[in-house]
Formats: sequence, C-alpha cells, structure tokens
Amino acid sequence: MDLSSFEKWYPLDGIAMKHLHWERFVMCVYVFRMKSTKEVLYIGSTGNLVYRLLGQHFAGAGSSPRIQALLLEEGFIKETEVTWVETPDYKLEEKRLLESYEKEHGKLPRWNKRR
Repeated sequence: MDLSSFEKWYPLDGIAMKHLHWERFVMCVYVFRMKSTKEVLYIGSTGNLVYRLLGQHFAGAGSSPRIQALLLEEGFIKETEVTWVETPDYKLEEKRLLESYEKEHGKLPRWNKRR
C-alpha cells in the first residue's frame, strides 16, 4: 500500500486544533498506525476532520464507540499516530486504500471491520 502522499504523522495523544484546519470542513482520508512498528491499524475517511478526530474518536460521538474504546479504554492512544490527506473524493480514496491494503496483506487493517 502506497502511503507516500501522507507526509506528516502526528502522535494521536498530542493532536490539537493547531494541527487541523478547523476553520473549515476538511474532507480527507486518514490513517492510524502504531508508532513503534508502523503497522497500519485503521483507514478511514471523513467530511469533517476536526469532528472525527477531536469529537468522534475521542468523545465517542456518532458511530465509533469501538474505536474510542480501543484508543481510550485500552490505552492505544499513547501508541498511535495519525496522518491525513485532503481530497474531495475521500470516500473513493478510502476504498482504494482499503483494497490496496487487503490485496497486499490478505486482510484489512485490524481496526477496520469487514465490508
């Protein structure tokens, strides 16, 4: 899976508004990975990066209590980093990345559910 378009990785436990384009909706595809091993944990997409990272995954709002539990209750937040790429075709890009990962590894990233 080619992640060359993802330039900067941020420790998830240090992510802040200054890292995000909070003044507007940011349509993007994003990736969580383990800091130490660089294993891709999750590939997702959103039409609002601020809400997804600072609201949904951390506060458990919306449809991601499973990811919130992994990050906060099981302590993965200290070991996880995140990156993203802005794209108006974020759903298509997410699908492409998931298919590429599955083709290369024979399975989806461990935090992604089966489609």
